[in-house]
Amino acid sequence: MFVGENAQLEYNKIQDKKDNNYSISTEQVFQASNSNFTINTATFNGALVRNNLTIEVDGNNCETNLNGLYLGQNKDHIDNHTIVDHKKPYCNSNEVYKGILDDDSVGVFNGKVFVRQDAQITNAFQQNNNILLSDDAIANSKPELEIYADDVKCSHGSTIGQIDDEAIFYLQSRGLSRKSAINLMINAFAKDALAKISIEALSSYIDNKIENRFGN
Repeated sequence: MFVGENAQLEYNKIQDKKDNNYSISTEQVFQASNSNFTINTATFNGALVRNNLTIEVDGNNCETNLNGLYLGQNKDHIDNHTIVDHKKPYCNSNEVYKGILDDDSVGVFNGKVFVRQDAQITNAFQQNNNILLSDDAIANSKPELEIYADDVKCSHGSTIGQIDDEAIFYLQSRGLSRKSAINLMINAFAKDALAKISIEALSSYIDNKIENRFGN
């Protein structure tokens, strides 16, 4: 994908494979000055799913957004590997990936942000959060920053954990059953990851998929 000067592009990628399906895909994105690129990736199933995403920010005043949600179950293995390469100054990138992993599923996030020497006044944010719903689920998270400029604001973070028992207890004290409280928290966590989807029908479709997965 070539996002030209002053252009805006929103790319929405929905992966809903069968339990025995394999999918390996690569997206290469080039951004020119004053461009805005957003990718939203939702992965619901698949024996092996790997997404390779490389974005070259080769212009001034660019905005780059990477948002992802992956829901693993059974023996799913879901990989997200991202690279954002800042080459020019005055640019912003925001990266938020969230995973919910159940049964024996495995989720992998490996994200790297480069800030080259000429890319001064760069703001780069990277976050990966995971919830494990079973003792056998696995999350591997590796956010990385490689910075060669000195006038930048960059941060990254990662969390892996289970449902907060205190939050569940609070919701139960407000009249919800334990199951309803857990489903409410999972839905809120999942939907937040893809809040930047601008197509209402697609957003509703994803909401329904999440409801069907965790609402029963």
